[in-house]
This record gives sequence, structure tokens and C-alpha cells, in this order.
Amino acid sequence: MHRQTSLLGVMAFSVGAMAASTAGAAEAKNNNINTYKDWTGSIVTPFGCPDTTTYGEVITIPSGVHHLEKFSFWMAGQASGNQMVVRGEVYAWDGTKATGSALYESEPRTIAYADTDFHKETFKSPVLKVKPGSKYIVFASTAKDFEQCTNNYQVSWASTDDTAYAGGSFAFQNNAGDENQWTTSPWSVIGIDAAMKATLSK
Repeated sequence: MHRQTSLLGVMAFSVGAMAASTAGAAEAKNNNINTYKDWTGSIVTPFGCPDTTTYGEVITIPSGVHHLEKFSFWMAGQASGNQMVVRGEVYAWDGTKATGSALYESEPRTIAYADTDFHKETFKSPVLKVKPGSKYIVFASTAKDFEQCTNNYQVSWASTDDTAYAGGSFAFQNNAGDENQWTTSPWSVIGIDAAMKATLSK
């Protein structure tokens, strides 16, 4: 059974108690970030159309690390003939919102799952240069392809307790397809982490 966090309109937030992870345990010996290993079935929903188009995770680059190679999220939701188009994005984070221009944007990707299983969605950047100690927001969004979402198709994301990763938290926007809000309006940051992986290198 999934514990569910719902982000509809005025956000309602409720996550069941979970076994506490060691703060920062998501940072492996090789400095990769991995909260997926702490996932116990919790979800955050709904991602897609018509409103909550943008989900992501704020991350902090560890000391000695200078490159972000790829990042992954886990999503589920049977399409039943519907679909959405998403892009993976990386921006610098100013503490409340994305800032500056996109450091990375993936090609548009169609999502239309044929089952209710969780699917790994990986966005591979061209070995993106990042600054140790700086914060970034890695996310997926339907905002730039909002008109291609059919019948308000939505999916759920795997999520974990916020103790899974000390360097950031899950963040989202209800921007109804207006990607300009990524850098002009504060994001909502709540006490969970996305179940995700980020591959980093020196």
C-alpha cells in the first residue's frame, strides 16, 4: 500500500511515519545521490496536467565534485490511451526558486505507461559542470509541452521521507504550463524527498 502525498490546489500534506534514515545517507562513497534505496512505497501525486506540471529535487553538490552526468526519477500511472510530454531540466537554485538559464534541458519525451508499475525515467546530461557546495534543482516538467497532454493525464512519483537526503528536498510548482514561473515565482518545498538518483563525478 502506498502512502500518498497529494498536491492539489491548496496543498494537503500527509506522510505516514517511516523509519528514519541517517541524515545524508543518500550520499554514497562515490558522491552520487541515491534516495531511491530508501523508498518504501510512499508516493507524491499528481504530476502532469492540468496544474502541477513540475516536480523535482533540490540537490547540493558535494565537495570535490564538478560534474553532473545524469539523474533519474520513478513514475507510475496507467495511461489508458492518454499521454504527456516531459523534459528533464537542471537549473541553479537560489533558495526559493530556479535561477538563470537552463544548464541542461532534455529532448521532449512522451510518457504513456501501459501498466501501473513504477518506471525509471533517466535524463542524461552531457557531463554538466557544477560547483561544489552549490545548490541546483533537477526536475521534470510538462510545462513546455503543456498542449500535448491528453485528457489531463497524471502520474505519481515515488517519494521518501526527508531524512533520506540532508542536501535538499522535494520541490514543485503548480504553474499550469507557464515555464516562466520556474525562475520568477517561489517553488513549494515540502518535507519529503523524491525517490531519485543523481550520478556525479569529479
